[in-house]
Amino acid sequence: MNIKPECMVCLLNQALKVAKLLKLSDEETKKIMDETTSLLPKYDLNHTPPQIAKDEYALISSLTREGDPLKEIKEKSTQLAKSIDTSFIKTLHDAIKASVIGNVIDFGAQMQFDINLMFKEEFNKEFSVDDFKQFQNELKNAKTMVILGDNVGEHIFDKLLMEKIKELYDIKIYYFVRGKPIINDITNEEAKILEDVAVIVDTGVATPGYELREANEYSKKIFRKADIVLSKGMGNFESLYNLTDREIYYLFVVKCEVVASAIKKNIKDTVFFKG
Repeated sequence: MNIKPECMVCLLNQALKVAKLLKLSDEETKKIMDETTSLLPKYDLNHTPPQIAKDEYALISSLTREGDPLKEIKEKSTQLAKSIDTSFIKTLHDAIKASVIGNVIDFGAQMQFDINLMFKEEFNKEFSVDDFKQFQNELKNAKTMVILGDNVGEHIFDKLLMEKIKELYDIKIYYFVRGKPIINDITNEEAKILEDVAVIVDTGVATPGYELREANEYSKKIFRKADIVLSKGMGNFESLYNLTDREIYYLFVVKCEVVASAIKKNIKDTVFFKG
């Protein structure tokens, strides 16, 4: 999905959020904002938001000398996710819904939601789009599945989903992670907790989304051949929607007006659809 002008504002806001998170001085914050502003004109409307975010966060890391600026946020997000009672998760559809609600743990999103409130208000509501029955039917014959991971913290709920899938079906699951720290996205380091339910695949990408032009050949081979691909979050959606010819299940919470407009849904809608 290519950028819209609104995406530029979102990217600038992310730079400011990171500066505040790191408690930078006004002078340091202004430098980050100036450099980010200078970066944006290099891109036209044929780029995806994750492609630009990659260079923005590389710039922020360089200026702050922080290899993983959101490391503390990721640690807190994981603890938050682990603190949530998930004993009520019984069915595969329950696990899908928990996994999508986990997607609100997203530092890079335009809109921020409280995950406890989301479980309370949204768990028993229907998806705005729900291709669950088709997904369930495909699982019966599938031998391999890829899950494109998204945010740290969210991965705790992804693990619940993978456990439920493997409980019901004889299937090998590959869980894709980023090649290096970017925003609060999951890397090999945070994915170690998932090794008992999935094969962790370092995709090599430095973008907050699975960009095929950046991905290593190993991950692309698995991606192309997998019986099912489940894409978590907006970053992966932005990187792949209308940009790949293979069928993918997209699972995320709508958190910005640009994506809402692209799929004709509303902010805060939960969606699970094949495209």
